[in-house]
Amino acid sequence: MGVTGVTNKNVEPQNYKGNNLDKNAFLKILTVQLKNQDPQNAKDNTEYIAQMAQFSALEQSQNLNQTMEKLLAVQTSSAEQLQYVMLSLQRQLTSQNMTEATSLIGKKVEILLEKDNSITEQVKGVKVIDGDVFVITDNGKYSINNVIGVGEFSSDR
Repeated sequence: MGVTGVTNKNVEPQNYKGNNLDKNAFLKILTVQLKNQDPQNAKDNTEYIAQMAQFSALEQSQNLNQTMEKLLAVQTSSAEQLQYVMLSLQRQLTSQNMTEATSLIGKKVEILLEKDNSITEQVKGVKVIDGDVFVITDNGKYSINNVIGVGEFSSDR
């Protein structure tokens, strides 16, 4: 039994992180195997078919991974845009509520406290707290959303 010499000295080693081989590395390995096989002792075709199936699975997996990365990028971008729009709308609503509330300064307003319980107060000022607009009276602060009337009111609703 004789030892055959190495016929391809120009093959440069590739450094790959972990066990991750890309499709180009896989094809290089397959090509080197085909070049260096002994013609008198050729490998079985089923082994090459199995390797090609592995290559196909690898390529599909990489394509799926790339598609998932693109989808994630689109979702992230969409979420950021939605967040910007929501913040802008919230600011506009706060500004609109503030304008409405400032027009109430000096006026008497009816404020809903509970389902069937309301009070009449004179608005002394307006304040924004954590993005919510409040009217200020002598007896406290109330959300602009609880103001149900403006003007003089009788005790019966």
